[in-house]
Amino acid sequence: MTRKMLFLVFTDEACRQNHALLYATDLRSKGHDVKVILEGAATGSFRLLDDKESMFSRLFARAKDMGIIAGACKRASGGCATGREDRNVADIVEREGVQMLSDLEGHAGIEAFVRDGYEVVVF
Repeated sequence: MTRKMLFLVFTDEACRQNHALLYATDLRSKGHDVKVILEGAATGSFRLLDDKESMFSRLFARAKDMGIIAGACKRASGGCATGREDRNVADIVEREGVQMLSDLEGHAGIEAFVRDGYEVVVF
């Protein structure tokens, strides 16, 4: 039986981010319908994509190639009004061709995924 899973990644902890992508790509490779959204502090990880040797960069590239990156929160990618420049990654998100999601008051909504039968796993 295949499952539909939405991995909602909030954490800025590298180990948890990497494992979210590792689990997501593994499930997808085994036939499950998997999507990944980067939200909140996790959007800062887009800065790691320039380091092609980093584990996150390699796992993200694999997930992107598999078509499972559903998007990144638009508000969080813009710094989430924190004033922290390290959180403003909108230009990188756009460069990577990742959709910025903003259907929930500027944030990435999950209702459409839930309505479509996805189970939500939060990291």
